[in-house]
Amino acid sequence: MRRTLADPILRRLLLTGLLGFFVIGALQAAYGPALPGLSRRFDVGLDLLGQALALHFAGSFVTIATSAPILARFGYRASLLAGSSVMLAGAFIVLFAPTWPWFFAGTLLGGLGFGLVDVSLNLVVARSFAPNAAPALNLLNAFFGVGSVAAPAAVALSGGSIAPAMAIVLVSGSMMMVLTWGLVEPTRLVASRAAIPWLAAAGFLVMYFVYVAGEAGVGGWLTVHLAPWIGESAAAWNASAYWASLTVGRLIATPISARVAPATFVVASSLVVFLALAATHVPTLAPFAYPLAGLAFAPIFPTGLAWLQRVFPARSEAIASAVLAAATLGPVATSGLIGWLVERGGAEVIATVMTLVGGALFTVSFTLARVTRRA
Repeated sequence: MRRTLADPILRRLLLTGLLGFFVIGALQAAYGPALPGLSRRFDVGLDLLGQALALHFAGSFVTIATSAPILARFGYRASLLAGSSVMLAGAFIVLFAPTWPWFFAGTLLGGLGFGLVDVSLNLVVARSFAPNAAPALNLLNAFFGVGSVAAPAAVALSGGSIAPAMAIVLVSGSMMMVLTWGLVEPTRLVASRAAIPWLAAAGFLVMYFVYVAGEAGVGGWLTVHLAPWIGESAAAWNASAYWASLTVGRLIATPISARVAPATFVVASSLVVFLALAATHVPTLAPFAYPLAGLAFAPIFPTGLAWLQRVFPARSEAIASAVLAAATLGPVATSGLIGWLVERGGAEVIATVMTLVGGALFTVSFTLARVTRRA
């Protein structure tokens, strides 16, 4: 990381990435704490709100899944500018949506832009800071947590309104676009023809699918889970604490990831996630267990990308695009389902579903570590 301070190109790239991840963190985290207020605003049930969350992630899936040809054709700078424009258009619609269909359209547009910004920033930083990109990626993703703290805090301070959080997205996103204009891209690589170990590639796909389902699922639904016990406002603040722990965890992980093998770090973190989510079944422990889960979730996403780059040094960009696309399917597949279960079984269902997801994450990461070690 020291060379970043001396290299103006890398310094500008890192600054752009930090601001960009602040924006996408704020956008994603704003919806969960605002669910009760949105339900009253549009007079719809939590099952429909769950579908809106799923639509956000469905939009991000589309752009992430198609990011490889987009980046190859237009490059990182143009892709970031296009993704930012679409994302900010979606935030603007969400902020001023007069009816429920308009809100749906805004979440879709926001998701489309979110996906392209997310994958572009992750890949350009992974490329530019190789071969040891884990510290830079953890620092970058820490600012996702900063945005994810700011948005729920804004919702809580406004009494449950999503408007201040969307205003944060619009202002900071505009600043990011200004920085992106001067971005210097890394040299493009020619795709390798080396054989791909498909079992390991599939393992990364499944791990990221489960991971994002867990991280986003907890952030999106813990407010609903805790509200019957501690009230809506306190639950919204707990969501802010959850995202704050993600930020702190990634800052802590920045120096650790330079010394601990990525596979070991990811497996250990996944085990703590599972144990923390299991503790959310106990009402007195849940408000503390959720932030602990966030702390453990923190290093998995960025360190997993560094792990992937080590396993696939010649094909990391192409495979990472596919892995990140699979990651967005986690919330798409689970958000609507959780809303449906909550409508029929009560808020306590959330703890059980999230614990199952945490157990699956540990199982997959542990198995993948064994597979890649043999490879």
